Amino acid sequence: MSIVVNRPVLILPVLSLADAIHPACRLSVTVPAKDEADYILPTLEALRRQTDFMGNPLDPDTYEVILLANNCSDATAEVARAYGTRYPDFHLHVAEITLTGDLACVGVARKLMMDEAARRLPPGGIVAMTDADTQLDPHWVYATLRAFDRGAHAVGGRIVVPRSGRTGYRKIHLQDVTYRSLQALVEHMIDPSDEDPWPRHFQHYGPSLAVRVEDYRACGGMPPVKCIEDAAFAWALERIDVQFVHDPAVKVYTSDRRSERVEGVAFSHALDEWTRMQSAGRQPVVFGLQHCINLYKWKVALRRAFQERRIAGLPALVDLAAYLDMPSGELQRRVAEAPTFGALYLEIRQMLERTHAFSDSPFPEAIRDLRRFTRATWSALSSSTRPGGTGLHDCP
Repeated sequence: MSIVVNRPVLILPVLSLADAIHPACRLSVTVPAKDEADYILPTLEALRRQTDFMGNPLDPDTYEVILLANNCSDATAEVARAYGTRYPDFHLHVAEITLTGDLACVGVARKLMMDEAARRLPPGGIVAMTDADTQLDPHWVYATLRAFDRGAHAVGGRIVVPRSGRTGYRKIHLQDVTYRSLQALVEHMIDPSDEDPWPRHFQHYGPSLAVRVEDYRACGGMPPVKCIEDAAFAWALERIDVQFVHDPAVKVYTSDRRSERVEGVAFSHALDEWTRMQSAGRQPVVFGLQHCINLYKWKVALRRAFQERRIAGLPALVDLAAYLDMPSGELQRRVAEAPTFGALYLEIRQMLERTHAFSDSPFPEAIRDLRRFTRATWSALSSSTRPGGTGLHDCP
């Protein structure tokens, strides 16, 4: 299928696959591919060779793959179709499209596929996405389905960047992973979640993200934006109180290649910046320990305020309003008018992230402090028999 589109930005084309979905299909994996002829075969091979945890091949009828070759000047579609022809039991659907103007972006490509997947899937089906330069762990489909069978509404996969010949970014990248893992542990200690229990990771991005079809529709679907479309989609889910499960068994391996495919912020651009920083001896500056603790204390207090629709009697929110230089009446208004807790917390968290002073610690210092705190606190929790949660809501 070939489509040429030249329309205003708000008028999107419709992707409609001719092949019917298999009645047993539970999960549809969408893959945008722009000039990926040199990368796509390992991705397709990993998608096809999925197994359970014992190494037994999965029933190929339980999942399908939708690959959209968008704006390609190479043989991406031909390579993918030839692969599908060699393995007819592998449910691979290859479509082609040319997007022009403001439509020519990854957000639109993802939206076309995910909207079509949502249309095809039965109730309770799962819309998933990955990237053309990403290889799924052999158990990715099985682990993803298991997470949904356990009650998940959305699942983010652990994204591993294997070693390659490109090394300039590596130290800061590993510091970033370490810091965010420790930050997730601090959040678990202060605000534990039954839906996303420990152990867990912290990622829910384009190389590995899946959501129930009902929640995909409820949040408005994939935003057709030029960049960080995966983050925008995660925010859309958060606004309707859909919580991600970060199961460590759901894992993918993605490329660290240099790429200018995305206009705007992208993972490859972050690696470029980290390379420049490492070369210059600079460090990213992030939330330090005390600000991480404050963030999650405020999250707990905001949830209670949202449930009660008032901030009175919550000293933590007095501190939050003071930090944001926000009158308490304004914070009360935001609490009272918030449509969901997720929307409220997202708004406040993004306000804090835009506050320059909230990021106050370079990586080495932040990692050191978070590691000391989590080790000491985890030890105290392990030796405590006190019922009723972590007891950390009043940490200093």
